Amino acid sequence: MFKRSDESLIEKAIGGDAKAWQQLVSRYQAPLYYFGLRLLGSPDDARDLLQDVLIVLCRNLAQYRGDSSFKSWLFGIANYRAMDMLRKRKTTTEFTEEHDFYDDEAPSFEQQLYGQQTQRLVQQQLRCLPPEQRLVVELRFYQQFTFDEIADQLALSSNTIKSRFYAALDKLRTQLELADVEQSANF
Repeated sequence: MFKRSDESLIEKAIGGDAKAWQQLVSRYQAPLYYFGLRLLGSPDDARDLLQDVLIVLCRNLAQYRGDSSFKSWLFGIANYRAMDMLRKRKTTTEFTEEHDFYDDEAPSFEQQLYGQQTQRLVQQQLRCLPPEQRLVVELRFYQQFTFDEIADQLALSSNTIKSRFYAALDKLRTQLELADVEQSANF
């Protein structure tokens, strides 16, 4: 099946093609939602972020100039809105353990359980990072942007992005090792 390019869909959506608009929204709806979920920690906040980004997109789609990829431009909007939400909140939301965010494709129950526990643990530890570091980890790992693309989105140098990324990885590694030691001590 032929997959239209973002630019083709944008052109048609700006021209009033509702189907092209819907395809564009469908393409990015889930990645934006999960971006918000990982960054903000709450399904409600993630839905609010998604709705906010889609409203901004609807109002400003014609302003997309193509200087960067559409995905990069769109996630730049999401970054800005998410950071604004975090600033307004000023407190870290606890990760909701009863909500399963991922569909594991592990064949056995044990592998599935281990994968879910690992994801929850990583998500809990991500919550402990400062928002600036959490954002860089999200964009690098989950959205697969390059350091240069992240630097462009956040209007920072690549070296600053790399510094935040590696500092976050060091903190995560330490936190996960401590959590592993605590878990081993409980058994």
